[in-house]
Amino acid sequence: MEVKTFSVVRLKDGSEGTIVDVWKSGVAYEFEPDDHSDLDEGAPLTHAISRNDIEEVLPFSLQQQE
Repeated sequence: MEVKTFSVVRLKDGSEGTIVDVWKSGVAYEFEPDDHSDLDEGAPLTHAISRNDIEEVLPFSLQQQE
């Protein structure tokens, strides 16, 4: 699975969002979830994830429908 900056991914917990940065050549990623409704005001919009957190990279055609 190829994950790069601006890939749209689905995590194993079911959340979807965008990879906004790749760290350590793909060992870790900065992830911004699509749904910010559960975040407190002033909370960071992104968080670090590992390759193991990613269930799949969504195909380009699905990314365009959103």
